[in-house]
Formats: sequence, C-alpha cells, structure tokens
Amino acid sequence: MTQQFSRSSVPGYTTTRVFAARPRTETIRTAALSDLPPVPALHPGANSMPALTITTRNHDDGLVIALDGEIDMATEDQFHQAVLDAVDPQAHGRVVLDCSRLGFIDSSGLRVLIQSHKIAREHDTSVFIAAPTDRVARLLHVTRINTRIPVFPTVDAALAAPLESPTG
Repeated sequence: MTQQFSRSSVPGYTTTRVFAARPRTETIRTAALSDLPPVPALHPGANSMPALTITTRNHDDGLVIALDGEIDMATEDQFHQAVLDAVDPQAHGRVVLDCSRLGFIDSSGLRVLIQSHKIAREHDTSVFIAAPTDRVARLLHVTRINTRIPVFPTVDAALAAPLESPTG
C-alpha cells in the first residue's frame, strides 16, 4: 500500500510512504539556494571589529602584552610579531601575556605560543600567561602548555613572580 502526501506551502514537497514489509521511503525536493533567506551574522558588526587587538604596556617588572579577541590562522602572524618585538628588548626580563580578554586560541595560536616561549628562553627572557579566560585556561591545561609556560590568575601575580632560569 502506498500513500502520497504533499504540502501546498512548499512547492515540490512530496512524501511517499510505502507500507507493508518494505521500509519507509521519503522523497523531498530541496529548495534552491536562491529560495533560502539570507543568514544573519552571528555577531552584529563582527566584520567591523578587528579579530585581535594587541596592546603593550611597560611596567617596572616587565612588559605586558594585552590580547583582546582571537588568535587563529588569520592573526597568528600578528601575535608572533608582537611577542618577538617584546622579547628582544626584554633580555633577562619578563613578558606577561594578559589573556583576560582573549576569547579564543586555536592550534596555530598555541603553536606560536610555544615558539614564543622557546625564543624568549634563547634571549634569557621569561614568558608568563596571566588571567586566561576559562576557555583558554582549559586549552592550556588539556594541551599541557601550562606545564611549560607558567600561568597566573592575574597580571600583578605574573609580574611579581620570580623569573625562571633560562634552562627551565
């Protein structure tokens, strides 16, 4: 026994159901892409906002790099250059990455973070991570980066921490 249903609100939509020992089958004509309504942006004005804003501040105990936004493939070079620029003049000092406004970091950003730590060690400079958001802190923990780069709850705690030995 076969029954066919159609819905008048969707042109070309038909459902065919086969009853008895045979499995149920359905045929649905999909709408063309031009028939679909436009998809709104997830965040209004998202295209006008920069993906990553980097601000540096000098302190008596080191340099603070404040990261605001996301570190991903599109912004990894910007992040890498900012850390390189900070590490060289801070020889025998510290660079604190303020992650309190960092919403996201992907694998390319984590790679740059590890590279920055290695480059800093070559310059006898310590890199510390301060105030990561919950999301970023979980990533640092899962990837075990927090065992290589010290993580502190606040920027002040990172600035007050003893410097690592260059071999650490």
